[in-house]
Amino acid sequence: MPDISVKNIKGVGAKTTQYLDKLGIRTVNDLLKHYPVRYLEYKPPTKIGDINKDEDVVIKATLTKTPTFAGSNKKVLTAKLTDYIDVIDVIWYNSAYLRMTLRAGETYVFVGKMSKRSKNTLEHPTIYTVDEYEKKIGSFKPVYALTAGINNNAMEKLVKSAFEYIPDMDFKEYLPQPIVKRFSLEDREVAIKNIHNPINKGSLFAAKKRLSFDDFFRFLYGMRLLKDKRLRVKTKNIVANDKDTLNEIKSVLPFTLTDSQDNVIEEILHDMSSGTVTNRLIQGDVGSGKTVVALICLYMAVRSGFQGVVMVPTEVLAKQHFKSMCDILNKLDNPPKIGILTGSMTKKEHLLTYEKIENGELDIVIGTHALLVENVKFKKLGLVVTDEQHRFGVRQRSTLSDKGEDVHVLVMSATPIPRTLAIILYGDLDISTIESKPVGRLPIKNVVITENDREKAYKHILLEIKKGHQAYIICPMVEESENIEAENVLDYGKKIADKFSQNCKVEVLHGRMHQKEKDDIMSRYVNKETDILVSTTVVEVGVDVPNATVIMIENAERFGLATLHQLRGRVGRSGLQSYAIFVRTSNSKLAKQRLEIIGNSNDGFYIASKDLVLRGPGELFGLAQSGELDFGVADIYNDNDIFEMAKEAVNVIQCDNMGDDEKDKLEREINSYMDLHYKKLAL
Repeated sequence: MPDISVKNIKGVGAKTTQYLDKLGIRTVNDLLKHYPVRYLEYKPPTKIGDINKDEDVVIKATLTKTPTFAGSNKKVLTAKLTDYIDVIDVIWYNSAYLRMTLRAGETYVFVGKMSKRSKNTLEHPTIYTVDEYEKKIGSFKPVYALTAGINNNAMEKLVKSAFEYIPDMDFKEYLPQPIVKRFSLEDREVAIKNIHNPINKGSLFAAKKRLSFDDFFRFLYGMRLLKDKRLRVKTKNIVANDKDTLNEIKSVLPFTLTDSQDNVIEEILHDMSSGTVTNRLIQGDVGSGKTVVALICLYMAVRSGFQGVVMVPTEVLAKQHFKSMCDILNKLDNPPKIGILTGSMTKKEHLLTYEKIENGELDIVIGTHALLVENVKFKKLGLVVTDEQHRFGVRQRSTLSDKGEDVHVLVMSATPIPRTLAIILYGDLDISTIESKPVGRLPIKNVVITENDREKAYKHILLEIKKGHQAYIICPMVEESENIEAENVLDYGKKIADKFSQNCKVEVLHGRMHQKEKDDIMSRYVNKETDILVSTTVVEVGVDVPNATVIMIENAERFGLATLHQLRGRVGRSGLQSYAIFVRTSNSKLAKQRLEIIGNSNDGFYIASKDLVLRGPGELFGLAQSGELDFGVADIYNDNDIFEMAKEAVNVIQCDNMGDDEKDKLEREINSYMDLHYKKLAL
């Protein structure tokens, strides 16, 4: 579609242009892609007595008298409505003109929501004549994301006008016709028009299916093109898949690898020895042993003459990885030289480390964002490992890999997500999954309690501390909020310190602290100088504290299941029996359901899949736009069936003998899309 400015649309002046700009709408193309976020179905009116306060209200009622101003400022207008059985109050804001247009004794249809502030009051409803509304019953009204200065009716008119500025050729189908027919897809032009103005359920579903398919197909096909391009690039950075070297590093491990770890190592070594650049995600549940897999791959790279680097989000984690890797590698007859680079090091230490990295004196470097500075130059970088990858952006990861030529890349994530979502989030990465945990780890014992059982939980924590173990207590907030009833870490920390003061050392940790203060607190906890750490979710991605055996999570229903699972992963990291206590402070059915899932399973992938089921399909006519992905219509959580269709379509096109012209045309469309969106999509 052409980049025609919205200024060209009739009725769009300087102010409207500014308002639209706040929504990221600068062209006619942007306006047509500003899809509705949901729809209101024009339903038959109900009686006042049958109103559901949690849903949109549609009533046919008579105005008992002309609306009057509620105050002296003449900004609030009130009236009463009746269906001759019940009476309801109604209120409008900044609508003085209604005094001239609404007549007492006349019957209208009112559509709106019940006020949350005033009892039995319909708040700022839209008004229709009875005849006008009856013609609309069964159709839909699009509801758009708005900004101050533009209401929904104005946005509807703007979108309608935008279609007049788009020639038919700009809706030209880019998909091969066999694909359109095979998957029963709506014509693209019809779909774009119907998504903004559906005449019935069927037209809305068909439009959503087609545009969701486009979102997924273009992304997946783009990822396929990127992968194909990467696989065509040959690299001289070949890491030998040497069995003797592999057995050498395995022999000094203090444990036996699981079959799952062995399989993932084999996948990675196959990639790195193939002559093409490796770009792989290692996904594994908390405590599944991803770090040792990375260590082995780093060692194999070093023995093939390359340097390796590991980037982690915090200094504490960097120091822990440095220590654990040194402990293992120093058992070898000829151990690699390992260095560490963090922000808190002195200038002199930085300069010395830079020199050692550049001259190749260091084989493996472990560090934080400090690795990204220009002064860090490698002699022969061969492998980059990013731990807890979601804490780093694409640009940060590429900055590190750009410090070498055709560098192999591994990213690690402990966030268990269904494969469909993983394919979207990790773009053109190949995916390896470690499915089992190391031998000797006891399953965490989980319990969901109510506020009445807190004292029992405190007694259990004290018993663990008396055994020489440590505990976490997690709160959802840093400080008290007037609007939210939930435990906050500052007040709660004082309460816990008072309660346990005679028996143990308590410290508080939260995200508003400076990094050095956070690192110091975590270091003391790692070194067993602290018994109880009261914290916010800042410890969700944390260090390995094998001595921590119990975690208590306050207001557990306020956290997502994935976050709860990550938090629980802070314990159970040794052969000691560990416990997770989830404190439920809500009696809602959903809260009970969600916590029952986390309480009955330690399997992160199962929990993630159940979490998606609990999200439900959303509003029947809702087009939930994914905030983190630039998809216009597709919902990555609920459109899995359409995702699978798009994936099949990509495979069909790859296998079919398309003509060169048709294939070039399709690739031009996809490459154009990727140029616009890849940086936003490949998180």
